[in-house]
Amino acid sequence: MTENQDIAALIGQRVRSLRNKRAWTLDDLANRSGVSRRTLVTIEQGQANPSIAVLSSIGDALGVSFVALVETEPREQIRVIRAGEGPRIWQGNDGGSAHLAGSLPGANVAELWEFRMAPGEGYLGQPHPGGTRELVHVASGELTLSVLDQEYVLTEGDAATHPADVPHGYRNDGDGPVVFSNLVQYPSPQDT
Repeated sequence: MTENQDIAALIGQRVRSLRNKRAWTLDDLANRSGVSRRTLVTIEQGQANPSIAVLSSIGDALGVSFVALVETEPREQIRVIRAGEGPRIWQGNDGGSAHLAGSLPGANVAELWEFRMAPGEGYLGQPHPGGTRELVHVASGELTLSVLDQEYVLTEGDAATHPADVPHGYRNDGDGPVVFSNLVQYPSPQDT
């Protein structure tokens, strides 16, 4: 079994377990998440490679973070994740990728993502739950950040915070690769 198949099977088991704990049918979860029943069946069977948007919708419906669905290791007090070892959630057409570098549990769950994009690649983020914010930091290259109808060009060392409960995206319109980190902070349940 490949690493991606292992993660797909793990995600499927977690979705099914969380759905069963709530005594929901597949139709119940489909209605609450906006994800088709057919897609949910393939996810629960471990036969799908769902997008971040799909997993976020499922997690939101189940009341858990994205990380709770994809994390492969139990939480420890200190945890080291080596470069590229976190679950990959996006693969660009020209070699770009996004990996979950780590996460913090608690009232305000936070996820740290590392993105690498070749020139011409982009990622369109789906709106997260209300109150979610993101912090983007460019390590190298040039990144175009779009939030709603506005665009911001960030270069090496630049950072930006923005609401993530609205349409937003990242593009590499530059001539060389871009590497950036993205911290997603979800609101605590009492804030929503």
